[in-house]
Amino acid sequence: MSAPARSRSTGQYLDRDTLIAAAADLADSIGWSELTLSKVAEAVDRHVSSLYSHIDGLDALRRDIAILAVTEVADVVWGASVGRSGADALTAIAEAERDFARKHPGRMAALRGHLGAEDNEFRDQAKRIARPIRTVLGSYGLNEQEVAIAHRVFSATVRGLIEPGTPLGRADDDIALQATVTLFVAALESGSWPTV
Repeated sequence: MSAPARSRSTGQYLDRDTLIAAAADLADSIGWSELTLSKVAEAVDRHVSSLYSHIDGLDALRRDIAILAVTEVADVVWGASVGRSGADALTAIAEAERDFARKHPGRMAALRGHLGAEDNEFRDQAKRIARPIRTVLGSYGLNEQEVAIAHRVFSATVRGLIEPGTPLGRADDDIALQATVTLFVAALESGSWPTV
């Protein structure tokens, strides 16, 4: 059997991981809703039928991109939190998620679209995102249930502000994000966080 052709988009031989990464990059550039197998095949310089040796179809590929995205976000959150604590850690985490969302809108759309799925691999990576955030929140003396609620509030607020297509401009988004973290930390440090 001859060696596989080289991928136009990556310069590497096409394997499953390379295909998923190329499809994720394509989704970032053209938009999640525009992603099709024919466009992915064109991006990696293959016939559509050859993609099926790596994936089971578009739905499976979309799921693989969601797994890639949640794994990458977990890595980003962990990297931002290392060596930091308190307000510094929460600010770094929020800014890291914002930067990732700006650079990878397609990946973020994949992640959001897969949040309610019954997918253990996805959930394991989502728990990796939660762990450093909950550790920081726990350092403020919250009990386990309060930490869980604070985490939901923090993540929902941050993701709401970094959602593509929000009405605020980028400069205002940055100010709003910092203000959110500042207010959030002020409530935690003052001891006025709602108790359970």
